[in-house]
Amino acid sequence: MGEFGLDQTALRVCAALAFTITAAMVAARMTSRQAHAGQRDPAGAGCGSADSDHESDAAHLLMCAVMSVMVLFPVQVHAHALHGVLLAMTLVFGLLLAARVVGSRSSRPGQAGALGYHLIAAGVMLATMSGHSAGGHGGGPGGVPVTILALLFLADAVAVAVTALRGDRLWWAVHTAAPGRGLPLGVLPHVIMDLGMAYMLAAAAFG
Repeated sequence: MGEFGLDQTALRVCAALAFTITAAMVAARMTSRQAHAGQRDPAGAGCGSADSDHESDAAHLLMCAVMSVMVLFPVQVHAHALHGVLLAMTLVFGLLLAARVVGSRSSRPGQAGALGYHLIAAGVMLATMSGHSAGGHGGGPGGVPVTILALLFLADAVAVAVTALRGDRLWWAVHTAAPGRGLPLGVLPHVIMDLGMAYMLAAAAFG
């Protein structure tokens, strides 16, 4: 994250707090879905219903945990350990996405899109952090492509939020968007993840 991250202590704390709130929302959603599935089918058959997306929610929790550590400890975090975690996450998300594509007949197309979003986010973070080491930043993508990626995540946050406010949802953001006044709570984790990615990419670009 570099000097930019060090100079933005308040922003880093706010970002970590946002990730923590997001993780709590996703965990509550997973618990609620599990409870409803158990009520519908005590044998557990309801866990595979169209309303459940446990893999995507678990991926979101992992991303929140890793990104919280990165924003709170931009220098102290061990670069090689971080690379290993991000690489493992990217590989696991890729395998889960491949399994969903192969078994697309038994799942909604949007579920593959949601997991694909997390795969892209993990892959982007892995590529961005590839130039960081204990000795500083050397190599990795340049400032221009990282800035473009930050703008893309920011644009995605706006698109998802505006679409949700209109009572609809985009196919790669399949979290529940119940109609009502204001921004539906179901899409907040996706929007917060987008904004967090945009901030961290900006920190990497200007750090």
